[in-house]
Amino acid sequence: MIDAVVPPLIAQLCDLLCNPVFSAQLASAVQGAKNKNLFLKIEASLTTSERVASQNGSLHLGTIDLAKGLALPYLPSFTPSSTLDPKVTHNKESSPTWETDPNPKSLKRRKTGSTLRLPSATAGSQIHTASLREPSIRQVHSDIGFPQRKDPKDLKPPVLEPSSTEKLLAGIWRQIYSPVKLTWEEQNVEPLVNIRSGASLEVFQTVNALCLKYYNRSQSSRALEMIVQAYWIECHEARTAVIRFEKPALSKTEARVLAIKEACAVLAWKEKDLRNRMAIWRGYKEIKDAGGWPSLIFASVGVYRFCKYRTEFGEILFSRLRQIRSSLEVAADTLHPEWRDLLRVIQQETPQVYHGYPHEWVTVTAAEEPALPLASTYDHLKLPDGFQYRFVEECVLDTVFTEDPRRVPGLDPDICSVCSGRQSDIIEQNQCACFPALFGGVRTPPPVQIFQTPNGKNNGVIARCAIDRGTALAEFTGLIKTSITGLDVMIGGSRDRTYQIYQGTMGNFTRFINHSCRPNTQFQRFYWRGHERIIVVSKGVPAGAEVTVDYSDRYWKELEKRCLCGEACCRFS
Repeated sequence: MIDAVVPPLIAQLCDLLCNPVFSAQLASAVQGAKNKNLFLKIEASLTTSERVASQNGSLHLGTIDLAKGLALPYLPSFTPSSTLDPKVTHNKESSPTWETDPNPKSLKRRKTGSTLRLPSATAGSQIHTASLREPSIRQVHSDIGFPQRKDPKDLKPPVLEPSSTEKLLAGIWRQIYSPVKLTWEEQNVEPLVNIRSGASLEVFQTVNALCLKYYNRSQSSRALEMIVQAYWIECHEARTAVIRFEKPALSKTEARVLAIKEACAVLAWKEKDLRNRMAIWRGYKEIKDAGGWPSLIFASVGVYRFCKYRTEFGEILFSRLRQIRSSLEVAADTLHPEWRDLLRVIQQETPQVYHGYPHEWVTVTAAEEPALPLASTYDHLKLPDGFQYRFVEECVLDTVFTEDPRRVPGLDPDICSVCSGRQSDIIEQNQCACFPALFGGVRTPPPVQIFQTPNGKNNGVIARCAIDRGTALAEFTGLIKTSITGLDVMIGGSRDRTYQIYQGTMGNFTRFINHSCRPNTQFQRFYWRGHERIIVVSKGVPAGAEVTVDYSDRYWKELEKRCLCGEACCRFS
């Protein structure tokens, strides 16, 4: 028996461990044993010396069946505590039994809360030997802790989402104050430069011009489409009335169906498709009837879904549109006077009502009331020559100055004192992004209008679009003078170099911003190209709110006036 065992396994062990006498010792031990079913148990011990006898706590390596000359699979009888993760706690009652238990009752599977179960000893003996060399330990690793309740101090008050009506009105105002150009009809003109020849500045500028051209054309085409579709509803109603007059026997519904069939014959649409579109077109007409043609022409892309699902269609929407109807027409006529040419598509020509500068007109809060000329709102002052005011984008120096008093000595005119970026009036070269809407960027008209206040403050400024916090509305412009007393002026500069900005005869809309003890804007100094500028910066102005600013305590001490802001925290009432 031992002769059959020695060649394959025992000889390999003797060669591996350099122990040639082990085979003879094993043969002598086998001959002394009478039991033919013998197994060779191989163990190992950890020592600190090369020559140490066997000790307790040996490690089981494996077993060899001497009768068959085969190595038996290693089945651990327990899980050594030294091989477990010290962070895992084991319960003796719930630990699985790996040894073969002669009592079949002890092999019953324990009930667990999970659908994943450990294999039994019988099933484990059928698994591949390589997968059973080490005990399998399942451990849960968590990168984050269990979600905790939020600190009540960190909870923010809920913010109401804007309604569909608010979104529609905001889209109309944004489109009006955008630089879009609406045109009646324009021929396709191919670019004079080969735009496929590379990416030179000339080619890039040509592509930019094409992009702008066809963007404006798409906006114009969309506006023309809605104009025709809104007018189609009027024509359909008129045609229905004619059919009923020609055929009195038909009901109103039958006459309407007959008119729809007449339209389908030309449109080549199914009646169902036309009826679905009619619901949207009718929404266009209702918006136009309440807010005028500008409310439809300058409506944003969301107006299609708004009219399709007809959410919030009702008197609230129509009253809001009627209230701002004249305001929309003022902004459309002064900023986009070409919009009326689009009505030629339905052979309707209307004259331009409002001319000149956008802030030369004062809108009123009464529904459908026309806007008033700015000068007429100051007739109560009984001025000899009437109210004279000139709108200017830049401050005008008085003749007494030989140089601009806003120039700050020692200040680098090319570097921003706030962001340290290079300042330049050329957009491509400018690196200062502090207030791009006013300096070093594309300037667009501010979304504000002058309106008549209902609380006795005469004129004020209203925001037509929401103005985010930190956004500059405009620069405080006017006539730069010195030594003015008893009049409302803005004082700038320092103690060594003081100047005044007087807005009595010239300036911009900032002259009409009213005071409030709880303002939503503030005056702020900013240095552009080495010159001091006084600008109006938003603290967060919602759409439809009056723009206010704090005039400071010095203003109220020098002028005998009473504050009409109406705030609970008013300091000068």
